[in-house]
Amino acid sequence: MVKVILKWTVCAAVLMFWGCVCVSAQTFRERVAQDRSLACGVYHPYVHGSLEDTPAPKGYKPFYVSHFGRHGSRYHTDYNYFKAALDALTAAEADGNLTEEGLALLKDVRAVAQASEKMDGALSPLGGREHQEIARRMSTRFPDVFRSRERLEVESVASIIPRCIVSMANFTQSLAALHPSLEFESFSSQRHFEYIMKDAEHRDEVSAAVKVFQDSLRKAICGSEKMFRSLFRDPVKARESIPSASKFMQSVYMAAVICPDLDFLGIDLMHYFDLDELVAQAELTSSRMYFRYANSQEFGDKNVRQADDLLTDIIAKADAALAPDSRRAADLRFGHDTGLLPLACLMGVSGVSYRCHSDGSWEHWATCDRIPMASNLQMVFYRSKKGDVLVKLLYNEQETTLEGLDPAVGPYYRWSDLREFLVSKI
Repeated sequence: MVKVILKWTVCAAVLMFWGCVCVSAQTFRERVAQDRSLACGVYHPYVHGSLEDTPAPKGYKPFYVSHFGRHGSRYHTDYNYFKAALDALTAAEADGNLTEEGLALLKDVRAVAQASEKMDGALSPLGGREHQEIARRMSTRFPDVFRSRERLEVESVASIIPRCIVSMANFTQSLAALHPSLEFESFSSQRHFEYIMKDAEHRDEVSAAVKVFQDSLRKAICGSEKMFRSLFRDPVKARESIPSASKFMQSVYMAAVICPDLDFLGIDLMHYFDLDELVAQAELTSSRMYFRYANSQEFGDKNVRQADDLLTDIIAKADAALAPDSRRAADLRFGHDTGLLPLACLMGVSGVSYRCHSDGSWEHWATCDRIPMASNLQMVFYRSKKGDVLVKLLYNEQETTLEGLDPAVGPYYRWSDLREFLVSKI
């Protein structure tokens, strides 16, 4: 059986290699030209990849899952994201300076803003469905984990932010409906919050640095001439009356990227942007996320430290679940992109932990690919009758590996090797 798996792994590696070559042959701009939703970045709704599983070695069955999930699709965290766009367009309307396209944009932005009023950061209906579906797929792929008579406990913890708590509720309720015998305990407190989204010691330093980086990049790549010509009858007059053209553009962009998360509105604002303008906004926001929370050359070594306590919790609970008398079937955690991303980078998840300079990072590391809404990391534990334990990792439900550690077979790691490797990261 091992020979068969190894042979499959070689073939899969070849296919993955050529798949990466094909993807890398396209620039980020070319990808956005084909699918403008990719410009949504971290606001992109969840899309899972391949759900194919490499067969485990003979005699190994899954018995425990350790999971961390970002909250699902949501409303914007601040209504003020719409302010610069609404103020400028409303004033131009009163002055008779909007084109037909400008009037249409104002109508659409007003609709998105109205739907978002007093909903700051709340989980959207789509966000709830995303977590329900992830839970259903987990149950379908690993039924042995949730059908054991000996292991009935499921503990779930969430950030104190409501969208994470509601994500947890959707996930656990979906599992409970499928497996009524499971025993659930759910928690959300400051104690849990402090490791799910650890406050970065270098927050002030990176905030100052990212502002300088972003201001410089914005001046270099972000233009507004084409949009102003399409929206305003007199673009010169509009520029004179709008305090900041870049803030106006960013506000329109922020209204556009949240629309897919509010799919019940049926509104698309991406077409108001020229392709160059849209790509520039997407590159700007993607590089900011990479700079501040991922394994960037500028701050990567400090960014990953934010996940120390979270990884410690994952190891400790896995150790407890492996005890002979454990009744634990799953440990579920629900947090934010700013918790999951440092964790994946600290662990060395392939692709996610990629390191380069933030300027140009979007060509190798785009937020729409790495950290969309409801992104998740799953560790699935398998045990043989002899008691040997293997672990498979899934990132956004796709089998993955860790940089710097070779699996024992296929995508499966020996827990003893994996544990030692992860402890060394803390």
